[in-house]
Amino acid sequence: IRPATTEQVSEVVKLANRLKIPLVPMGGNTGLAGGTCGEAALVLSLERMAAIREIRPKSKVAIVEAGVILSNLHAAADAEDLLFPLTFGARGSATLGGVLSTNAGGSNVLRYGNTRDLCLGLEVVLPNGEIMNLMSELHKDNSGYNLKHLMIGAEGTLGIITAAVMKLQAKPKVYATAMIATTSLASALTLLNDLQHATGGAVEAFDMEQHQKLFPNARQPFAQVHDTNILVELASTSADLAAQDVTGQPKLMQHFETLLAAHLEAGAILDAVVAQNQAQRVAFWERREQAAEVTASHP
Repeated sequence: IRPATTEQVSEVVKLANRLKIPLVPMGGNTGLAGGTCGEAALVLSLERMAAIREIRPKSKVAIVEAGVILSNLHAAADAEDLLFPLTFGARGSATLGGVLSTNAGGSNVLRYGNTRDLCLGLEVVLPNGEIMNLMSELHKDNSGYNLKHLMIGAEGTLGIITAAVMKLQAKPKVYATAMIATTSLASALTLLNDLQHATGGAVEAFDMEQHQKLFPNARQPFAQVHDTNILVELASTSADLAAQDVTGQPKLMQHFETLLAAHLEAGAILDAVVAQNQAQRVAFWERREQAAEVTASHP
């Protein structure tokens, strides 16, 4: 069943209660854990509730319905020169209700947190069909119990999320992205801490990946296979760090390469390839976003 409004969701829940029918909410159906399966159950899809009700650039919030596809929110924020930072490979099909219900982390969790950290308010239909309005737009809200946090990550077991108020961020002006092979996980963590300290917390992503080890015949950034490969991305909203030198290289990239060179000289880094353009950056991210296929093919 595909309701189009919160009120219709409420009526469906009430009906399911009266008839004692199991009810399973479904978002983009991109998960691999079987969460949208139920024996003799009614599946409630939120795909028609896909409106981005409002983008408020000055307060950096988006008011969205649960069926909004993640990439559509990215595009709407980008049109206002803003960023919704949650991202992962399934962004073209995953919905906001789904990412909230699973408290998705995504690739930029290091800097921006999980979905829970990006949500200011919720609208939820409770198991008895009542509509709970928690659509706060306050960044500082210390009022009473945080019922919103109970709903986020509960996978629909405590209620059906129908709308949300999500935080937006200033869009970075410059990125610096690299694939790095380190001598060990301990060396990788040392590198992460040094990068965070030297850049004032500009590390957007720091993800270990196993693509080269599992698919050695695919085109790879390194000439040989290493045990510990890290995708690293820095980003900044600073115009100064986005400024380019005479060779066209941004200051953030220069700073990044200097830091990597120091670790390379110390022997903590075995190899590093820095993306020199957007196409190379996209290629690095495509490897990272194949994680689901890598996991599925190599259990």
